[in-house]
Amino acid sequence: MTRIALVFATLLLLATTACSGSLVHTKPASAKVNDSITQLWSRDIRRVAQSGDWILTRSYSKTGDAIVAATLGESFSHAAIYDAERGTIIEAIQPVVREVPLESLLHRNRYAVIVRPTNATPEEGQRALARARSVLGAKFDHLGLIGINNDKEFYCSELVAWASDIDDVPLIVTPAELFERGEIIYLSGARDEEQLQAAAIASSHRNKEPVVARDL
Repeated sequence: MTRIALVFATLLLLATTACSGSLVHTKPASAKVNDSITQLWSRDIRRVAQSGDWILTRSYSKTGDAIVAATLGESFSHAAIYDAERGTIIEAIQPVVREVPLESLLHRNRYAVIVRPTNATPEEGQRALARARSVLGAKFDHLGLIGINNDKEFYCSELVAWASDIDDVPLIVTPAELFERGEIIYLSGARDEEQLQAAAIASSHRNKEPVVARDL
C-alpha cells in the first residue's frame, strides 16, 4: 500500500459518509431481501463465532470502494470485534468507537467473513473484547490512516489489532492484513448473489423473522 494511495483514501473517507453508495457494487433494492439476508447471516454467525472473533466486511459505500482500491490482498473495507454474549460488535467508525447490534453491521455490508486470531483461546477473546470496550467513545483516528498514529484514537482495523494484542503489525494495518492473521470461521457469500437471496427468503419464511436492526 503506497502513501499516495492512503492519502487518497483518507481524503475520500473525510469527504464522504457511510451512506454514500458504492460506485462498484449495488445493494439489492428489496428491503425484504436485505432483511432476510441479514437475519440469515446473523443466525449463522451466532452459531459459529465466539467473543473476540473478528468480523471483516466489504461495505456498499464510496469509502469502502476507496479503502479496497488503496489496499493489497482480499477486498475488505472494515473490521470489527464480536461479542457473542451480547450479540453486538465493537467498531471504530466515524466519529467514534461504538458498540452496535451485530445486525446493524451486517445490514450495511455486501459480505462478511469471521476470522479467529491464530491460536486464540476463549479467554484471550474475552480479554480482547474487554480491551475494545474500554475505549468506547474514543475518536476515529483519521491521521492513523496515513501512519500518524494517536494512542487515544482508532480506525477500524487498528482498534481490532490493538484490542487483540497482535504483535508485529505494520504502521498502517488494514482489514486485508488481519485476514492473513487468523483462521476463517465463516464466509457469508455476497448479498447481491441470486442464489443467496433465494436461500435467505426461503429461510425467512421458515423462521418468520422479525424486522432487523437497520443501519446505525
